[in-house]
Amino acid sequence: MLIVGEKLNSSIKRVAEAIEARDTAVIQDLARRQAEAGADYLDANAAIRVSQELDDLAWLIETIRAVTDRPLCIDSPNPAAIARGLELLRSSGHPGRPLINSITAEPERLQGILPLAGQYHCPVVALTSDEQGIPTTVEDRLRIAGRIVAEAEKYGVPREDLYFDPLVLPVSTDVRNAVLFMEALSAIKAEYPGVKTISGLSNVSYGLPKRKIINRAFLIMAMHAGMDAAILDPLDADLMGLLKAGEMLLGRDEFCMNYLMAYRSGMLGPTS
Repeated sequence: MLIVGEKLNSSIKRVAEAIEARDTAVIQDLARRQAEAGADYLDANAAIRVSQELDDLAWLIETIRAVTDRPLCIDSPNPAAIARGLELLRSSGHPGRPLINSITAEPERLQGILPLAGQYHCPVVALTSDEQGIPTTVEDRLRIAGRIVAEAEKYGVPREDLYFDPLVLPVSTDVRNAVLFMEALSAIKAEYPGVKTISGLSNVSYGLPKRKIINRAFLIMAMHAGMDAAILDPLDADLMGLLKAGEMLLGRDEFCMNYLMAYRSGMLGPTS
């Protein structure tokens, strides 16, 4: 499973303060630790100060790049910010293909961001929402996914570069919301072979106590449903341990090698 480290997001107060203060140490510590903990991508979000986003994002990217060669996930609703980030990564020769986070089926998002994905040949997170917001049925999520697949093809973005997020809603508002997410995820993968799927974990548990327990259970269920990637906290050793164990038990870890390597490296906690 592809892991996107979520900790460098300006919606987190400490990160927002570090970006504003240009506190290199805080940002680089989070970047290093997430990479060492097993993140395949590092999310980079500087959108909290809208008027300063382009400069803040450029600083954030350069600060992260100085300490890790992990590919970056450029996280913004603003096409101009995404373009700035992608060009900076390309001109600097940073390894790997950046991941764009994210598009929806709203025309301005499709037309503003998909051309960038095609131009820079990078994958993109696609949220199954449109002008009416987040749909409440599997059928409507599937319909939106179809619109995005069709538009992506026009800009030369292959299905394999689309990471669909079926958008789980809190189970505190409807106990079937997680089930609906799993059904939508499976339906999208069946209807559009080649596409990938992704989700964050925290929304499902909103409004409930002991949220980490719910988030961890949701991750394993989503993995079983076929989810390909997750946006999560790689510094949560218990969560990462469950992820590695889940991959092993689902038959996706030949000879249990990834689990054993994670154990020996201390990723799952103390080895003694």
